Amino acid sequence: MKFFWKIFFAFTVLITVVFSIFGMWAISHTFQNSYAKELEEGERENELFQYAFEMNMNSLPASYQREEILIQMAKGIIDNLKQNDYIYTIFDDRGYVLYTSKDPGTEQLANGIMGTLTMEKNCGYEVVASEEAWVLYFMCRSQVGNRTFYLESAKDITDIYEERDEFSDRYRIVMLVLLALSSVIIFILSHLLTKSIVNLSESTRRFAKGNYQIRADESAEDEIGMLSRDFNQMADKLTEKMNELTDAVKRQEDFTASFAHELKTPLTSIIGYSDMLRTMDMSQEETMEAANYIYSQGKRLESLSFKLLELIVLGRQDFPFKDVSVTELTGVVEKIVESALKQRNVELKISVEEGYVFGESDLLESLVVNLIDNARKALPDGGKIQVYGRNSLNTYEMTVSDNGCGMKPEDVKRITEAFYMVDKSRSRKEGGAGLGMTLCNRIVELHGAKWEIQSVPGEGTEIKIFFPKGKRGQESRAEKDKEVLKNGK
Repeated sequence: MKFFWKIFFAFTVLITVVFSIFGMWAISHTFQNSYAKELEEGERENELFQYAFEMNMNSLPASYQREEILIQMAKGIIDNLKQNDYIYTIFDDRGYVLYTSKDPGTEQLANGIMGTLTMEKNCGYEVVASEEAWVLYFMCRSQVGNRTFYLESAKDITDIYEERDEFSDRYRIVMLVLLALSSVIIFILSHLLTKSIVNLSESTRRFAKGNYQIRADESAEDEIGMLSRDFNQMADKLTEKMNELTDAVKRQEDFTASFAHELKTPLTSIIGYSDMLRTMDMSQEETMEAANYIYSQGKRLESLSFKLLELIVLGRQDFPFKDVSVTELTGVVEKIVESALKQRNVELKISVEEGYVFGESDLLESLVVNLIDNARKALPDGGKIQVYGRNSLNTYEMTVSDNGCGMKPEDVKRITEAFYMVDKSRSRKEGGAGLGMTLCNRIVELHGAKWEIQSVPGEGTEIKIFFPKGKRGQESRAEKDKEVLKNGK
């Protein structure tokens, strides 16, 4: 069952039950008040009847208390007390009627109360119902001398029962009208209360069907509004994640396409020149040229395989880290790149403060070597590369800069993407595959470091890396601070 109908039926049943209980209580309360008043009045009338009878009987001498005198006296008492809505009857101790004010020709009054009266309980009442009327009977036991009499007063109280029934009928009609009106009002209120839920449900269905731009209305300030805001936040997160997945798939496709292209070009050349060497008679010079081309393209494939292997290895993220001396690190790097720089007549200047970086030494060497090698590829013959390092409060800052061709801002944003090359012809000529900066970015992330890349086309590029300090670096810094304070004093 829909929530709308749950609200509608719940409120309808609630109103029906509440007003039914209230109506029953009101009708019953009104009837009980009327009934109590009739009892009180009947009891008072019967007591007055008893008092008048006993007073008159006790005023007569015993010799005058004969049957005919008693009847005449009773007649006089009843005539004095008689009212239009009361019937009085006097019974003797045997239950025979001595006198009654009932009209001649009517049925005998009931006297079932007589058997319940005793010396201790000398009064009682009962209501007798028939098809035509409801009659309230009061009876008292009266002792006069050595004789016992029973005095009965009766009143037709059918009107209060009819009033109750009439009130019930009217209330049922009112209840039906009330339920009809309340049902309309509840229907409207249920619609208004569930409108935001329906809208949210519709937004959810449309979102599930692929409309990822749909959002729920957040204007309500109630719990539904909070739920709508939570839904929108979830939708934003899901959309963001789906966009990320889409971008990841696209990057994967680009990676695969670039990888296939990078393999195809050198393999085509290797196969072509190998086939020439195999099938054709070539001069010594042509043979050397083909062999050199096969060798250079083979080295390029080797470089590509090593880079891919390093990327795969970096995915482990479980390298043993330790404090690495920056001066020792740059010393090793300088020897690695020395030969390649000499071939291009590129000057390398290294100026680093003694410090320690917390990391894996081989990865850090690969990082710095790749940065210097990228700078070399961007330089003309006779260019200059500078490597600086200095200690700061909690980090060690290393800077690699060159005076090469530089990059545009859009190239800087994409430089860490796999197989992305700013100048493809130059990169391929230098044996690059567009994976160097991707490796560098991965190594920086593994070390919890941050880097900044600033480049100006035609002027050069500067890359700053902020490494977390090793424990020895922090101790060294503390010792220097103490020394400065001591000298200051």
